[in-house]
Amino acid sequence: MAGGTDLVAGANAAPAGVKARPKGGSFDRTEVWVDISGLKELRGIKETKTSLMIGAGAKIAELEASPLVRRWLPVLSAAIPHFASPSLRNMATIGGNAANASPCADAVCALCAEKAQVLLEFKGKRRKLALPALFKGPKKTVLRKDELIVAFEVPKWKHSGAYLKLGPRSYFGISKAAVAAALEMDGEKVRSVCIALASVAPVPLLAVKTANYLCGRMLNEENARTAAALVKTEVSPITDVRSEAGYRREMCGVLLERALNSIASGVSGIN
Repeated sequence: MAGGTDLVAGANAAPAGVKARPKGGSFDRTEVWVDISGLKELRGIKETKTSLMIGAGAKIAELEASPLVRRWLPVLSAAIPHFASPSLRNMATIGGNAANASPCADAVCALCAEKAQVLLEFKGKRRKLALPALFKGPKKTVLRKDELIVAFEVPKWKHSGAYLKLGPRSYFGISKAAVAAALEMDGEKVRSVCIALASVAPVPLLAVKTANYLCGRMLNEENARTAAALVKTEVSPITDVRSEAGYRREMCGVLLERALNSIASGVSGIN
């Protein structure tokens, strides 16, 4: 563990020896935890010619304060203020946010839109995956036993972005639905686009069909409306204590249309 913000809370919710999350979790209060937050090899944000390398142990607050993140990762910058509270951002790590495999994770959704890859290591052997490929389902990843998330590699590409979240509160709330959009323009047309959604599928979802529709087209209100209608066909929300499936589906379209229009107006990260 590094931040432990979800791990400790989950374990404290169950009696000793009882699984805290029988449907998805794998820890209980009797397990031994190793604190790796002091490992400098897992910390820091480094810039290369083509990417940013973000250590898995980097605190969310460190990302929030980073000039490199603000310069190169507009979607992540827009998402971080929606991540829990300042006190939790001071403890939580980006690696933990991914390893927790929550469908509603704000930072993970934003990193998916930023085209991030995740670096995994086991006994000196590394492998690299596109971040969405890390997740198998709610609270489930493809991590092998004793495999560790060590870093995230995020490409540097010239794009604008927005992150919009629907929840019970503007901040410190779990999302009912969230949309992260990153677009690179070629004049008045979209050259490249990546759209990720949270809380509307078992895993952080890339809206591939919607992105393909937007590529090569003008970024205007008409195309934003069409994209909003299309994205509703790509999601698979559920009804739970936070929201109803039909409402979530409808709001995905609303949030994406607002995100695209905010990017078109030249304002990144409006909500």
